[in-house]
Amino acid sequence: MFAKLKSLVVATLLLSAPAFAQSAQGPVTDQMVRISAFSGLPVPRFESLKYAAVHGRAGPGLEYPVAWRYERRGLPVMVIRETHDWRMVRDPSGDEVWMHERTLGGQPSVMIYGDELVTLHRSSNADSRIVARMETGAIATLIGCEETMCEIYINHRRGWADKEFLWGAPGTAPEVIDFSVPSSGSSESEELLLGVSAIN
Repeated sequence: MFAKLKSLVVATLLLSAPAFAQSAQGPVTDQMVRISAFSGLPVPRFESLKYAAVHGRAGPGLEYPVAWRYERRGLPVMVIRETHDWRMVRDPSGDEVWMHERTLGGQPSVMIYGDELVTLHRSSNADSRIVARMETGAIATLIGCEETMCEIYINHRRGWADKEFLWGAPGTAPEVIDFSVPSSGSSESEELLLGVSAIN
């Protein structure tokens, strides 16, 4: 059986403040949302990985081969289909796999992405003091969102960032993140960011 390993790294963060966090992820906008007869939840919606190692399979059952092994607890994914026990999800790089429902539902989280370092602000005012700068690939705990900004907790820092740069923020229609194009100030390749390797 052939599979690939995906391990999304915690990218670097330039620091300066404290705190704590939690909240719930919601449906995606700009797409038709329906309520699933299996979970009673909206589809599509964002969830996050509950465990440090999760298998993404080619189909909704243990008899299907593992397509990816995800080694990043808290990684946000988008649920796009459901069966009774399985969820088809799309990850930040656009790959679609099936995961067992018990592997999802961890603490709500988002992935930082952008062509340049993303700023973390002290308040929801985009002109407020910058307390950190974050690179694409960093994963943050989602506390809550307002119209255009979300409060997050990352590397012992709490602050606000623009929804536009948070993959997995409720009320957004996420783009596919192209990890082959390194963020500004970073020379890391797709392999380093994703930790992709073959498993025989």
